[in-house]
Formats: sequence, C-alpha cells, structure tokens
Amino acid sequence: HLRDALKELKSEDGRPYFTMLDAGDTKCLPVVAAMLNPDLMLPFDDIDLQHHMQQYHWYVSGYRMSYHDPNDEQTKPLFTDAPAQQTMFRVVVKANNTRVMMDNLIASFKACLGEMASLGPGFMSMHEPKKLKTGMKGHAC
Repeated sequence: HLRDALKELKSEDGRPYFTMLDAGDTKCLPVVAAMLNPDLMLPFDDIDLQHHMQQYHWYVSGYRMSYHDPNDEQTKPLFTDAPAQQTMFRVVVKANNTRVMMDNLIASFKACLGEMASLGPGFMSMHEPKKLKTGMKGHAC
C-alpha cells in the first residue's frame, strides 16, 4: 500500500516524486526504500523530507549515500551510479501498522511534499546558510 502510494505521487509536471530503491513486495524485507527523483532537481533532499515529516509525528530515516574515507579525509559515494551528495530514505513497515496508520503516513508525505515544493527555491535560500555552516554534514530545519 505505502510503496504503491509513493510510486503514484507526481510533481506538478507529472513526473514521479520518488525513485523506488527496494525490491518491491516479493520476497523482501518489510522496508520501503526510495529517494526523491534526482531528475526533478528539487531544492530539498530526503533528509530535509525526514525533518519535515517529524512535524507530522513520523520518523522517516534519511541517509546520505556516502562515507567519509579516513585515509584521505574525503567524502566518497557509496555507489558508482550516484553522487556522494545523493540521499535516500526508508520506512520500516512493522507488523502492527494498520491501514489507517499507513493512510496517515501517505497523507503526511503528500502534505510535506506540497509544503516544501510550494516554497520552491525559497526552501533552499532558507536552509542553505545553515547547511553551509555545518559543512553539509547535518541538516538544519
């Protein structure tokens, strides 16, 4: 239900908001993993989405797809097909989650995306100074 709903969420120009990263509903962990569609070039990322979802009392785990190499002190991508600044998120779907809870989670995703998208470039201008202060190591929302 959640995975299908996320696949159906579209930006204003009709492109999907999310790129799904998990194996789907068959023979997989009870986890939905995705990332905001990089082709949309949104002024926010999955970690910003994580912070915004907290306002709706949901914890959606956001991650940067990189690591810090202690040998040369460089931040490097985890994968060859994604840049180091790429982010993603995951939602663990527990056995006690009800349909009503999932519907609320989906509504929260929709609300957050709408609110962040409505700010457009303003979102970046509000948050970029804070991100620069932290060296992009953390997000300040």
